[in-house]
Amino acid sequence: MASSSSDNNKKEHEHIHEGQVRRSISIRLIRHGESQNNQVYRDARRIHRGGTPDFDLRGWLRYVDDRRSADPGLSDIGRIQARRLARYLEPHLANQASRPVRFVVSPMRRTIETILPTLVALNDNGN
Repeated sequence: MASSSSDNNKKEHEHIHEGQVRRSISIRLIRHGESQNNQVYRDARRIHRGGTPDFDLRGWLRYVDDRRSADPGLSDIGRIQARRLARYLEPHLANQASRPVRFVVSPMRRTIETILPTLVALNDNGN
């Protein structure tokens, strides 16, 4: 006689007793901090009068083309954002997260630089 799916579910959870805390998974999706390319665009707009009747499109394009990167790191603002993220995440991950804590991170420079302060904080505190 074939067992039903409800029988299988009961068997899988027989080892869990009422009131017992079950392990859970917490997933957080985090976007990288501001990249250096954002800073390049901001500077180009300021230098070449973006948004004004005197906008220098050729100068803007030349400036951006000379400074933009395919794999940029974080801007100064992005580094501040990464440090703030670490200050927020470290206590939450240290006290509330499932064990072990795992990170899945894109190999892009800006994503690694964003999570690095969090990893350092967790490591420094023995997590």
